[in-house]
Order: sequence, then C-alpha cells, then structure tokens
Amino acid sequence: MVLRTAYQSDGPSLWIAGRAGIPAVMLPFTVGGTPAAGDLFGLFDDTVQRLSKALQ
Repeated sequence: MVLRTAYQSDGPSLWIAGRAGIPAVMLPFTVGGTPAAGDLFGLFDDTVQRLSKALQ
C-alpha cells in the first residue's frame, strides 16, 4: 500500500500505486481528518477500515 494523509495531494501516491500495482490509501491524520474520524474512536475505526478495505 501507498499511504498518505488527508492533507497531502493524492497525485504522487496515485502515480506510484499505479506503477507498482498496489492500492493507494488516504488515512486521517488526526481527529477530524475525515468526516468519519469525529473522535478518537472514530479515528481508529476509520483508519482500520481503510487499511482493511485496501487489503481485499
């Protein structure tokens, strides 16, 4: 996986992921980093869900 945070541009991670044939995953960097990461538990749930989805 190529990981990036919500505040980074997706271009470079998508480029490398496309060349390597692996998924690019955007992770919330902190509480409020994504709509689902509204509190600490949401941050962890969102992070695990995004990583799990990329493995499938």
